[in-house]
Amino acid sequence: MSTALHDVAAAAFLVPAVFPGTRTAPVTGPALDMLSGDGPCFAVQQVGGLADDTTLTGGLEESATGTGGWSAIPGATFAQVGSANNVQVCRFTRTQRYVRYVGTLTGETPSVELAVLVGQQTKTL
Repeated sequence: MSTALHDVAAAAFLVPAVFPGTRTAPVTGPALDMLSGDGPCFAVQQVGGLADDTTLTGGLEESATGTGGWSAIPGATFAQVGSANNVQVCRFTRTQRYVRYVGTLTGETPSVELAVLVGQQTKTL
């Protein structure tokens, strides 16, 4: 399997794990069915505005069913964010079919502008 993506639109499975928006409470994204993907995955966490007293700690979890049994994916974490305008990328290998983003906010009045994208090369036959 090649690790180069020469045509991202045709060769990559990309899905929003968290749609862009302002969050004021812990974030748990929807279950993402990664069945059409193959090989290592990546995630992009983008933070815009961030309230002065807020920190964000984010990562990804996996599940066989998408409805329960969620566990953290080794290596699928982002460094804690404490300032605005931060973009991070992590690379990971999933072992279950479903993936979701989870983020913890701390602070007296937490607020973060957040978007997360998960991607993987599509299966080739």
